[in-house]
Amino acid sequence: MSAPKRENENSLKDILCDFFDAQTVLNFTRGCSTKTSKSKTSTISAKNVILAGQPANPFIDYSPIDFIITRAEVELAEGELLKLLSRLGHHSITSGDFTSAVYIFEKLLAISKAKPKTNLLTARTLLSLGDIFSRQALWGISFNYINEAYSLFKQLNNNKGCADCENLLGSIYGELGNLKQAQIHFEAALAFLKHNNDACLKGKIEINLGIINNIEGNYKAAFKYYKSALNKFNTGKDLQRVAEIRHNLGMLNSKMHKYELAIKEFDRSISLSSKKQYLYTLGISYLGKAVVHVIKEDYELSDLFAEKALQVCHKINDRLSIADVYKVKGIIYRDTKNYELAENYLLTSLRINTELKNEMNKAETEFELGILYKRMKNSAKSKTYFEDAKIYYTKIGALNEVKGINKLIGL
Repeated sequence: MSAPKRENENSLKDILCDFFDAQTVLNFTRGCSTKTSKSKTSTISAKNVILAGQPANPFIDYSPIDFIITRAEVELAEGELLKLLSRLGHHSITSGDFTSAVYIFEKLLAISKAKPKTNLLTARTLLSLGDIFSRQALWGISFNYINEAYSLFKQLNNNKGCADCENLLGSIYGELGNLKQAQIHFEAALAFLKHNNDACLKGKIEINLGIINNIEGNYKAAFKYYKSALNKFNTGKDLQRVAEIRHNLGMLNSKMHKYELAIKEFDRSISLSSKKQYLYTLGISYLGKAVVHVIKEDYELSDLFAEKALQVCHKINDRLSIADVYKVKGIIYRDTKNYELAENYLLTSLRINTELKNEMNKAETEFELGILYKRMKNSAKSKTYFEDAKIYYTKIGALNEVKGINKLIGL
């Protein structure tokens, strides 16, 4: 028997069909896209629109969430309303509509907190809010929600909920470049699941352990974790996680210099993410392809995929990935000897990573700035950025990176 769909794998129409009659669903979904009236702006070519940094789309999209909730509050019993809000919230996260997701989960939280019998729902809602804000690199807000959820899960003796919290905390510390702390949280998550056979959650933890091992250069271990997770999510038909793992396999193959295999994995992720509107994964997979094409010195293709990534990341306010795109564009301009633009992009990437306290991405950008200033014959600046990057790589024990920097400095 096939596994049931995850809440966030349903389309909006599928979700609404479980709560409203067919005509109501039709009215909601028919209003999601309205064609623009003919005007002078509609004659602008797609190429010019893309160059202006806007999607070339003749439709104005808007979310019918407000109308759905208004109708639901009138027609649905409270229990059904809570189920609908939860499913709409997860759908909004998957589609990258974080503004709607926050609104929905805050509304759900207000209702559940007023009723002691819904403590488990309250904890899950708090964790969902922590997840949303972590995706936007709003770390302080995210930690507050996760810690509140963690406390409630512990009161309820809900080990699965505690494991979910530990896994999300590990993901955040990984994003911040604190790999040791990330590893501690992932191991704590697995400890909570010692007597729990939740394949989905174990698969999510395996993905994260794969990422950590890939960063640390333990490629065999990373591949083992990814394949194990892929088997779990293929069996459960969790397409969102499958797309995520395909992206991570692309990253792994890229680090192993298997660039054609990397591109194939990124393409698999992009195809699935585009079809299912998994915008976060779509954005980072476009970015992964951009990086591979930089390595292959195909700068035109690299810039094309960097622009695609930038459009998606701006749409979902993925600031970490935006900083990464700027880094890639900085490398493109540096390698094509447009040093002024390269400097602007790399310094902007550095500023964003510094603001977001992302040590790993900050060090990567400092390294690229070191190369830029070396080519610009500014040895003082070059050495400063190389030394700054070396501090982080020394701290995490990345000996190959430290050796490479020493060679560039001339030590």
